[in-house]
Amino acid sequence: MRRELVSIKREELDPNKIQGFVLRESEQLILISYVYDFKLDGLMVLRKGDITLLEVSETDKFQTQLLKDEGVFEKVNFDVDYNLSSWKEFIESAMETHKYFIIEEEELESPGFTIGTIESLDNESVSMRYFTGVGRWLEELEVLNFEDITSLQIGSNYLNVYERYFDRCGA
Repeated sequence: MRRELVSIKREELDPNKIQGFVLRESEQLILISYVYDFKLDGLMVLRKGDITLLEVSETDKFQTQLLKDEGVFEKVNFDVDYNLSSWKEFIESAMETHKYFIIEEEELESPGFTIGTIESLDNESVSMRYFTGVGRWLEELEVLNFEDITSLQIGSNYLNVYERYFDRCGA
């Protein structure tokens, strides 16, 4: 795996490119250390079938050097070892080190963005206890079918702020 910043395009799902460092990939999934505004922003898993372009552009090469100069590059953990065989396998392996997840279903008629904790998994789906933007946990579980999941995030700045909030509040 080359240790350079890459740009990923998913034309059917998102008009914007995603930048990151590829950490691992399987036949179905790709794991990146997500980079946003020259900052590491957790890990992101994408469905490979949605990727229409994955490149190392001249801008990516230049920005890799900027990240090295800023001391950001050395913080990328290229040795992560999550199981990327399937969404289920990834989630199970990530639950060992992460409590909070963001799972997106971008292809649905009403795209889904679910943030919360994993309550259970079966061969077809994941059940999540989720919370609202104002930090209220909802009682009803959200069941997400693996076939509908397009991306997943762990360890992001967004998740980390909510996690600290819940730790302070005892939620």
